[in-house]
Amino acid sequence: MSILELFRRKPQPLTINVSLGTFTLQNPKKDNSYEGSINWLDTEALVDLDADSTDSHTADKALASLHKIVEETARWDRRLREYAAEEMSDEDGKVEIWEGDEDSDGDCSYITKEKFISRLSMGFIHIKNNGDVVFYYDMDEMFTDHSLEIRANVSGEILFAGICG
Repeated sequence: MSILELFRRKPQPLTINVSLGTFTLQNPKKDNSYEGSINWLDTEALVDLDADSTDSHTADKALASLHKIVEETARWDRRLREYAAEEMSDEDGKVEIWEGDEDSDGDCSYITKEKFISRLSMGFIHIKNNGDVVFYYDMDEMFTDHSLEIRANVSGEILFAGICG
């Protein structure tokens, strides 16, 4: 094989196999995150672990953060849902939702914070190598096809919750 052929050859994926699951960096030359999934309270949640091609230990840092979160999944999940419900509710404790056809007028209705919390389901977790974490919850079409984004850090501080997408 010539030198030119070696440079053109697609790099082999890198894989991390741990008790939580398997995480794969598909193309080490261009990708910057290992992708996999975990069990989040009996729901499959997709996970991205940040990796920096200039520092091979960054994925290890993100993986350590994931382990710390998974040790207390139920506590994290409860706190994230409650924080979001509090941020999205009005002074009467109601959350305005946009169910229905997004082109029609007047399809807004209100539900309790408890109902809002019960309709959320974990979808995706992005763990940065600096300890920041972004959780994306599916919102059961309460806000048409939008998701709930919650930003936190691995030490447990919740920084933001809002609709995205």
